[in-house]
Amino acid sequence: MPVEVIQFCWKFTAARLQKLFEDAGCVAKLRMGEKEGPFVTDNGNYIVDLYFEKSIGDLKAASDAILQLAGVVEHGMFLDMATTVIIAGELGLTVKNK
Repeated sequence: MPVEVIQFCWKFTAARLQKLFEDAGCVAKLRMGEKEGPFVTDNGNYIVDLYFEKSIGDLKAASDAILQLAGVVEHGMFLDMATTVIIAGELGLTVKNK
């Protein structure tokens, strides 16, 4: 899941994000650009991609916890915006309906 973070404190924020979801086996990685260095958003921020081994549980609670962390601008969860999601994984595609 992508999380937009302020450049100045991205390492601190990435560590906090990983710690926040350690029970879900979270690994936080800075997204790299096509050229040398990190990917930079239109707003001049970085993207930290979160990879999970397990479910993070209540998405609304997870969203709130992420947004409360210092250095976080926004995340890639679009809660209450879609009724169907398509998830790609090692075993193929999964379609979930609300």
